[in-house]
Amino acid sequence: MRFAKAASVCMQHCILLALLLLPYAAGALSFTSPYNGMTVRRSAGSSVNFTWDFSANVGIVKWGLKKSGVSDFITNGVLVTISSAGVVTLSGPPAYTGRVSGSRSSGQAIFTLTSITRTDEQLYGCQINPLSGFDQSKFDFVQLKVEEKPTITRPVNANASYDEESPVDIICEATGTPDPNVEWIHKGQVKSTGSKKASLTFGKITRDNAGEYICRATNPVGKAEKQLNLVVNCKYIESQ
Repeated sequence: MRFAKAASVCMQHCILLALLLLPYAAGALSFTSPYNGMTVRRSAGSSVNFTWDFSANVGIVKWGLKKSGVSDFITNGVLVTISSAGVVTLSGPPAYTGRVSGSRSSGQAIFTLTSITRTDEQLYGCQINPLSGFDQSKFDFVQLKVEEKPTITRPVNANASYDEESPVDIICEATGTPDPNVEWIHKGQVKSTGSKKASLTFGKITRDNAGEYICRATNPVGKAEKQLNLVVNCKYIESQ
């Protein structure tokens, strides 16, 4: 009899506890639009918005640099912190000063990075923390890849002069991200092509090879061109 009564009391307590915890279980903290480590591509000099939607009663939201191989970003990598009341606090390395911001509305947080540079190619994470102690914080991250338009580094000069029948090798070279495709073009025809570099090669250059050549570099972000005026100095043949 005593055992049955004790069991009944225990059951009542368990039901009561379950009812108390039901709102927290039903509204478990979660991201409803996670990146799950996906890659976002932006060109250098542009801006990017990272947007996270979440559910349940979220307290503090943090955004910052994720350390590779670690599930959470380190404390000194936090760039923006937003309280449950929407108060924004900026922190982090000086390189990000004036270039990061954050905002928050019901169920969503948006973090912005402006004037993107190559060094911004990082993993960025968002951590949402519960208002209550009945849930655990959740973390999600995204990879930023920074793309750059091609820049031609060679040839340096707009003119090149060579003696007739001399061997000639002129390089068209460019930088950019992704690696640009490089071409030498003469009279509308592609004479040479390559990744990041192409060679304009003549075993023995002749006067027919003289003229305007275009060094062109292209990638998905943009295009760059440089014109080269190739001059061939003809040999002087003495009359007999």
